[in-house]
Amino acid sequence: MPASADIVRLHARSPLVAGTRFDVAVAGGGAVGAALACALADSGASVLLADPWFGAATSSPALSPALSPAFAPRPIALSLATERVLAALGGWEGFAPATTPIESIHVSEAGRFGAVRLGAAQCGVERFGSVVAADALGQALRGAVARRDAICCTGGRIVDAHPGDGKVVSRVVDDASGTSRHIDASLVAVADGGRSELRDALGIDSAVRDYRQRAIAAVVEARAPRERTALERFTTDGPVALLPMGGKRYGLVWSCGEACAEALGRLDEGAFAARLAAVFGGRLGGFDAIGERALFPLRCVRAKTIVAERVALVGNAANQLHPVAGQGFNLGVRDAACLAEVVAAAGREGCEPGAPSVLARYRRWRAPDHAAVARFTDGLVDLFGHRCSPIAPLRAPALVALDLVPALKRSLARRAMGFVGRVPRLALGIRA
Repeated sequence: MPASADIVRLHARSPLVAGTRFDVAVAGGGAVGAALACALADSGASVLLADPWFGAATSSPALSPALSPAFAPRPIALSLATERVLAALGGWEGFAPATTPIESIHVSEAGRFGAVRLGAAQCGVERFGSVVAADALGQALRGAVARRDAICCTGGRIVDAHPGDGKVVSRVVDDASGTSRHIDASLVAVADGGRSELRDALGIDSAVRDYRQRAIAAVVEARAPRERTALERFTTDGPVALLPMGGKRYGLVWSCGEACAEALGRLDEGAFAARLAAVFGGRLGGFDAIGERALFPLRCVRAKTIVAERVALVGNAANQLHPVAGQGFNLGVRDAACLAEVVAAAGREGCEPGAPSVLARYRRWRAPDHAAVARFTDGLVDLFGHRCSPIAPLRAPALVALDLVPALKRSLARRAMGFVGRVPRLALGIRA
């Protein structure tokens, strides 16, 4: 970063001082925001990481992730590219023992023949990615944040951003104490989720598609598990994913209509297990030990632009997607890696992080990936969501054809691993 007397390096446990100047202020301390803060700090930037869940009195950000909705209990599928980003940031070792590798993927449609089987070995890799519990991921990333002196954490919310005079002035409000402070930054990164209050306050419009579905997340046990195999089963109500979590345990993400989800949530453990077994047609031998079920509404929220004056959107604040194929979180991690890379390049060129040229690079880099993943996820929802669709009879033959054409399977595997288009250096394991 360019040298500046008013840019200070603060330890993660230091208090926030009004008027402090940062290179980048990150709104939102979920997994994407935390990864972005770490990547920026490693590139030499001073960073403010603001999230109410840090808590004004919290002495260490590693203490509070379980309180944050961003780390509510649920399984998260990490692509191989995301694994490499986390490893490059030093967060991987914090939860690697708690992950389960995905070495094969099985995709099928309920009530029809045909399936696609992807094997990592056939694609020349050890695994496509892995599965981790959200709270374990959160603990590891908050720990990575705490180890970086260039990151200052605050329990406040960034509620606005006013650019001018070569900087952006943001107001940070602490809901617990009722106090507010103004801080200066070159760039504000918005990473506060799909229902981003800051994005809306900045006047950045979004296109919203309400799927009128909910996702049920739980941990279940299969009687006859397929080791290190992820399964995606399409039904007329929505896709159902089982993500391996070691031994007999699977992370379940069951997407279906709102009424169906409410009904499933009320079933006792035995009835729920029977319904799940019926969906998978006897695969995995049935299910036992259904864990606590959490319900999440499903919407697609796409910001009309991911940049504004001295503002960049990352993660769900830019694109909140349907959970089918597990693309959303991994897309957000790529956002973080790409933004950090263009900021680092700007520093080497003598440019500040919030310069228009830097934001233009970020927008151009991310646009193809955002569009492709949105088309892919929405396309899957639309393709398999209607039993009476004119193309319904073609779905099974299409799955068979896909399974028989190696080039198509390799293309699908690259998408699953996060290696499509221009790949950020962190996803290749190259540190800043």
